[in-house]
Amino acid sequence: MATFISAPFGNYLKFENAISVTGTWTYKPRPGLFGQVVKTLRYTKDGWRNKIGLRNRGIKYGIQKTNFNEVLSIAAISEHDWINLESIVPESQSVELNISCPNLDAHEDTTIFNGFDAWPTKYRKWCIVKVPPIATNELLDKIVDLGFTQIHASNTLPTEKGGLSGAILLPHTRRIIKHLKTKYDHVEVIAGGGIREAWHAEFYKDLGADHFSIGTACFNPFKVWRTVNAINGDPSIGVHQT
Repeated sequence: MATFISAPFGNYLKFENAISVTGTWTYKPRPGLFGQVVKTLRYTKDGWRNKIGLRNRGIKYGIQKTNFNEVLSIAAISEHDWINLESIVPESQSVELNISCPNLDAHEDTTIFNGFDAWPTKYRKWCIVKVPPIATNELLDKIVDLGFTQIHASNTLPTEKGGLSGAILLPHTRRIIKHLKTKYDHVEVIAGGGIREAWHAEFYKDLGADHFSIGTACFNPFKVWRTVNAINGDPSIGVHQT
């Protein structure tokens, strides 16, 4: 069982007992990160909302800033980006392929782009596909049929004002877990969405999740430290329901 610190929080938060996911990185730089964070990151009654839109310094910078034991989160925007990214990313570097971004005026399913099926290899410890919460069963089946065995449920929920993250993802994550674990014994599911306490991860585990991704709790670094330690069974960390 592994605990991941979801991108972009994995750029800044590092723990001995968790795997940081950096990014999300695109083939070419997309400037304007700070401005988009200030303008669009808001807390609502439904969870955190943003319209950052994959603003980042590009894959070459991302590779430099990602350690071998971390996971490189990448996304394709143009139809040849998976091929271009694959030509640059070291073949042994663990990756998470983000196949949709609700904050871009781009195709919602980049699994149709050239080269997506070239990523699963025996050289990577982690070759994860991060799916949108609205992913259909047909899309999930397609990803598994292409050879991917690690799926992260899920990305942010698309709305008119930006992507929503947090507990609102729970029913979507639950549906995806049920479909994958019922149909595919060999697929590992990484569950995320609203994990703020260790018991939230336990809830996902009971549904069949193999690993956990923490994003919501990362807005409070001390909170996420306590949550990571509690999930990993540190007896000095209290576990309680809220």
